Amino acid sequence: MVQGQKHVERIPEDWVEVVRQRVDMGRNFKEAVAELFAANAQLLVLERNQSREIAKRQSKAKRRPR
Repeated sequence: MVQGQKHVERIPEDWVEVVRQRVDMGRNFKEAVAELFAANAQLLVLERNQSREIAKRQSKAKRRPR
C-alpha cells in the first residue's frame, strides 16, 4: 500500500524469484517483530503484577504494630 492506496506493479518474469524471496524475508521479519512485541507485553504484565504484590506486602508490613 502506498499512502493508504493499493499499488500494483508488474514484475518482470526474471525478477519473480528474487521478489518472492524478499517478500518472504519481509513476512518472516514481521512475524519475528510480532513475537517480540508479544514477549514484551507478557514481561510488562509480569512486572506490573510483581510491583503490585510488593506494594501489598509493604503496605501490610506498615500496618503491623511492633
